[in-house]
Amino acid sequence: MLKPKTIENQKFSGSKLVGVLFYTFPLWFIIGNLAVSINTLLFIAVSLFLIKKKQLTFRFNNLNWLLIIFFLYFFISTTIQFLSPGILNNRLENLSLENNPIFKSFVLLRFLVLVIVIDTLYFNKIINLEKFFLSSLICTSFVCSDIFLQYVTGFDLFGYKRQGTWNAGPFGNEWIAGSYLKNFSFFSFFYIFKTFKNKNFNTSLLITMITLHLTAILLSGNKMPLLLFLFGCVLIILLIKNFRFVMSMSLLIFVSIFFLLVNYDSYENTNYYKTSYKRFLSEINIMKLIEINKDTSIKKDSTKTVLNENYKDSSIPKKIILLRHSEHNRVFQTAIRMWKKRPFTGFGLKSFRFKCWDMLEKDNRTVDALSIIERKIKKKKKSQYIVCANHPHNYYLELLSEAGIIGTSLLLIFFLILLKNSFHYLKKYKQQINYDINFLAPVIILFFLEIWPLKSTGSFFTTWGATFFWINVGLLITGISKNPFNSRFESFVK
Repeated sequence: MLKPKTIENQKFSGSKLVGVLFYTFPLWFIIGNLAVSINTLLFIAVSLFLIKKKQLTFRFNNLNWLLIIFFLYFFISTTIQFLSPGILNNRLENLSLENNPIFKSFVLLRFLVLVIVIDTLYFNKIINLEKFFLSSLICTSFVCSDIFLQYVTGFDLFGYKRQGTWNAGPFGNEWIAGSYLKNFSFFSFFYIFKTFKNKNFNTSLLITMITLHLTAILLSGNKMPLLLFLFGCVLIILLIKNFRFVMSMSLLIFVSIFFLLVNYDSYENTNYYKTSYKRFLSEINIMKLIEINKDTSIKKDSTKTVLNENYKDSSIPKKIILLRHSEHNRVFQTAIRMWKKRPFTGFGLKSFRFKCWDMLEKDNRTVDALSIIERKIKKKKKSQYIVCANHPHNYYLELLSEAGIIGTSLLLIFFLILLKNSFHYLKKYKQQINYDINFLAPVIILFFLEIWPLKSTGSFFTTWGATFFWINVGLLITGISKNPFNSRFESFVK
């Protein structure tokens, strides 16, 4: 005969398993894509079983319906595009099932289920933010330590070697350590902010941890995540009153470290950081761009003719075109040209990596036909205009080229509604917060950073990036929903 305590443990074993799968997400992101995929599928499967067993109620609102419409539309659109005769259909013959865009567009539905499951579990108090934030703190602290070890000794804990400005730590040859820290570090900071009650100790610990995380991102070599992370720190200063002093001091200390590192660090007799960040800052220098545009008188040379719509020329100095010399610029331009060919529906999931080669072949034929005329006019051969990659390196250009205006508009409406509700939530409870702070703030800030359009990105649909994005969306929808669960967020910070 089972004792009451044993029965109770069995009764709640499902809830505990769901909790473990959810709270360990930050760890699986370190291990890799396969681990993230397996954990996501297990989390969804066990959660659905638990929801059915406990007869928990699913909640649907306008945001859920927008996501349902988008994912179904994208699956149908991708299926039609790849089954229609043409270059995309020809590519299907050589693809395995797991790489088939039609199959992958159907599998994307797991993110829709993930959002709904997270919302349901939080609403019914099966999982909570505190443990998830603690897990983030442990994992980001480990990644930071491993990056510092790799920077100082040349090797990390797992034997991965430093490569110039790149210190990827436990991620090995995948240079995503900065992105990982950008994604999870804000959770770590807010856990410390809430947990340690001693004000003096809390302030000192927070300044130390924020500075260390910022420095680790700098050492990782990931420049765009560092820029976005700094942007998030500024948002915290603007939005969170009780965090302003801590964050401001941390940024001041980090700026000092940044200039020391950039100016005096050398590795194998080469100052990689100075060269790398000088080029990066030059490429994103908006003020310089405005100043040059203001001072430069642009006049078209009547002796120059337009050879083709792909090759327009003028006397505009190269340096005034933002990111002109960046490889990303050519990928962006390729995505825009691809989108213009089918603006409303796009070409379907993963189509950019196939369609761009067709565009490149046609572009090469144009270059060959015009090369003689170009040499006479410009005294040199025109550089290749179209460039191929696995994705356009920008979420919105990827959505436009693969989902078209229809799919992009659905997600944009979803983003704008969620963003509006998020900042309304912060504004509503801002006056009620004294020392403690709303744990939803880092979730809102991270969502804003993820949907910020002026940045280079990975693919919007990859396992690693998409899983984090939709976990964050699930947390955000839950937190700002008008239901009794809002009191759980508020009680956690009081």
